[in-house]
Amino acid sequence: MKVFACPVCNAAVYFDNVACVQCGSLLAYDVEHDRFAAGAVLCLANATVEACNWSVPDSGYCRSCALDVQHEPTEKRAPFERAKRRAVRQLERFGVDLHRPPTLRFDLRDGSVEGPVTIGHQDGVIALDTAEADPARREEVRTGLGEPYRSPLGHVRHELGHWYWAAYVGDRFSEESFRGVFGDERADYAEAIERHYGTPDDGSWQSQYVSFYASMHPWEDFAESFAHLLHVTDTLETAAMAGMVGGAAVALGVGDFDLVYQRWIDVSVALNELNRSMGTPDAYPFAPSQPAINKLHFVWDALTSSAA
Repeated sequence: MKVFACPVCNAAVYFDNVACVQCGSLLAYDVEHDRFAAGAVLCLANATVEACNWSVPDSGYCRSCALDVQHEPTEKRAPFERAKRRAVRQLERFGVDLHRPPTLRFDLRDGSVEGPVTIGHQDGVIALDTAEADPARREEVRTGLGEPYRSPLGHVRHELGHWYWAAYVGDRFSEESFRGVFGDERADYAEAIERHYGTPDDGSWQSQYVSFYASMHPWEDFAESFAHLLHVTDTLETAAMAGMVGGAAVALGVGDFDLVYQRWIDVSVALNELNRSMGTPDAYPFAPSQPAINKLHFVWDALTSSAA
C-alpha cells in the first residue's frame, strides 16, 4: 500500500487514517481516484465501530461496505472490513469490475455466537467467520490445520480469487489455458475435500503448489495463487513507497512479471531477516517452486489483462 498525501497540508496520510495527524483535517478516501479528500461525505459505516474512512457521492455506504449482505457493526467485523477495503482498493487499481456476475457480496458472521460458519464462496457470496478476529482463535485454527499463514486479509483475498475465477473465466482467460496450468476443475470437488482432509501433509505439495491447501483442487489452487499474488503486489507497492525497490517495476498492472517477482524475492528475504532480528516468525513463510511461480504468473496475466 502506498502512502497518500493530505489534500490540505500535504503531510503523509496512511490508508486507514480518518484525519491528518499534522493539520487535523478530517479526511475520506476516494477509491475512484485513489486519493484522500477533505470535506467529503463519509460512508455510513464511519459512525460505527468499523470506522470506515471511505467517501460516498452523497449518502449511504461506500463501494466496499455496499458489498455486505447485512450491516450489523461489531468489533469483530472491523478487522475484516479493513481487510476488505484493502482488497477492494487493490482490485479497483487492477481494473477489476466488481459488479460483474455472479453478484459479489460478503456475508460476515460470528461463528462464536451463531454457530459454525463455513468459510467459502458460492454464487458470488463470500462467507467469512469474524470469530477469527480474535488472534487466539485464529492461531488455534491455523495450528490445527497446519497452515503457515492465516489472517482476515488472507481469507478475503482467497475467497475473492474464487469470485474472480467465476466472473472472468472465458473472458480474461480460457478454461483450456487454466487447465493447462492448474489442472481440470471438473474434478469432483466433494471427493477432493474428503481426500485432502484424509491425507496427511507430507510436504510433497511443495514441488507444485504454493500451499498444502492449494493441492486439494484446481479451484483452490487458483484461489491460493490469486491471494498470494495480491499479497506480493501489495507488499511490493509498500516497499516501493519506502524506497526499497524501484516503483515502476512494481506498479499494479505494470511491468514484466519476472522482474516483479525478482524484486519480490529481494523484499521477502529482507522482511524475513527483519522479523528474525526481532525474534518473531517469518513475515513470508513460503518458498514457492517454479511450477507454483508459474501459477502466480498466470494470475498476474489475468489481472493485468483486466487492467488493460
